[in-house]
Amino acid sequence: MTVLVVGYDGTDGAVAALDEALVLAGELDATVHLVFAFAAPRLGGELRDLDEAIAERGHTVLERGKHHAAAKGAEVTTGFLKADPAEGLIAAAQEQDARYIVVGSYGERPLKSALVGSTPTRLLHLSDRPVLVVRAPD
Repeated sequence: MTVLVVGYDGTDGAVAALDEALVLAGELDATVHLVFAFAAPRLGGELRDLDEAIAERGHTVLERGKHHAAAKGAEVTTGFLKADPAEGLIAAAQEQDARYIVVGSYGERPLKSALVGSTPTRLLHLSDRPVLVVRAPD
């Protein structure tokens, strides 16, 4: 079965990516796998609380994504990874043997994207699978 991996963090761009992936999944008779990935802080101590808060937020966001898909008549699976978002999505795509990685974007200017290192830009450079970047609504 064909799988589409969708980077999902609950933002408008992620919702647009999920919506596009659901349409594409219907056309390809594919399944959708939502992934929330974040790089855990490298330091211990008080940052552990931040790490736990982000993890809790990630699980909540994934549940909302599942409900969003269900409201459109689709079922999705989810994955939660403590990894750099781009690297985590690539790992999830390899694990799922995904045909595409789908992510949202806010249409950052190329220079800002290169300097800040946006996830879509990193995916386009690192992934050996096709990456579909869906622009968030204005």
